[in-house]
Amino acid sequence: QAEAYTGEEAEGKKIRETLGFELPVFLELYDGLLSMWKSNVFLRPLTHRFLRGAVQLVGRVLAFVREGLEGEIEFGGSAASGVERRSEGMGESDDAVTTLEHIADVPGYFWNERVEDIAVVTWELTILETCMSHDYLDTIADKVCPPDQESHQSTHNSSLELDEMKLLASEVMAESSRGISPLVSQSWNVLIVDNLTSRCCAPLSAVKGVAATYRMTNRPPPTHASPFVSTILRPLQEFDATYASRTPPQIGDGWKGRVIESVSEKYAVAVEELIATVKRTEEALKSRKTRRMMAGGMSDGEKVKLQLFLDHREFESHVVEGLGVDAAGIGGLVKLRKLTEEAESLFLQTQQKK
Repeated sequence: QAEAYTGEEAEGKKIRETLGFELPVFLELYDGLLSMWKSNVFLRPLTHRFLRGAVQLVGRVLAFVREGLEGEIEFGGSAASGVERRSEGMGESDDAVTTLEHIADVPGYFWNERVEDIAVVTWELTILETCMSHDYLDTIADKVCPPDQESHQSTHNSSLELDEMKLLASEVMAESSRGISPLVSQSWNVLIVDNLTSRCCAPLSAVKGVAATYRMTNRPPPTHASPFVSTILRPLQEFDATYASRTPPQIGDGWKGRVIESVSEKYAVAVEELIATVKRTEEALKSRKTRRMMAGGMSDGEKVKLQLFLDHREFESHVVEGLGVDAAGIGGLVKLRKLTEEAESLFLQTQQKK
């Protein structure tokens, strides 16, 4: 990963360790915000302009992040190659061109297609929002309204005026970060949910294959869930295990429920369609002597239903035990339970024969 932070190493390390920023773009932003209030930069009569500068910096970074999350900016690949060519034309240093060449080697991608990137960026945004109303506000207040008595006397403002300035700075910082929370919410509840739902639904195409496994094969009744079931929620489980500690507090666990709801709904539709197909097949074979296979005393259709029952049980265990989500509140799971409950008696039969 190319390092893009251009500030002093000691300052960058301090920001990382005390505030938790990790991405160079946010380190650069916060370092720039802090530098505006350093003694060799800040001019008290121009406080309002420094505040405006801070608002503009945050606003531009938020606009960049928003465009990235909306898929309007391509990173790496051809996008970096274009920057590299322009940089060479402007006579950039060899180090800068080498860095751009390294970035250009990365295949082009968009943030909104990579849930890992979305999670990391929104976590940095969450830190930034907290800092703007706490740490950064304290930095501004200490410079504009110094707490020590000697500096306090030299500001030539009454205590009431200093309090008003603190309040004004607080309101300005709140205004500058107002767009962060909606952006974080949209990223988790729409982008991440939609992406993970799509990835989790991919294995559901295997549901149709359950019927082929037992149709005219004389196989014994199933005793375990189908192999594909354990892969359905794997993308969600892996993502949750990695980013649970970096989920913004205001997001909570609702996003997981939405993914599971969408996936289980699609799973229920696939199961419902398969059961309907099995029933039509059984009706067609009613008059045939081959309808009931001897293996286990079950028809092919009953074996399929038993398999679907076992698969549903396994899937629900991943929801409850693997992800810690209450199955009772998931409509798709309730529907799956109703669709497969007919085969519970078949399952009990197989258990009695053991």
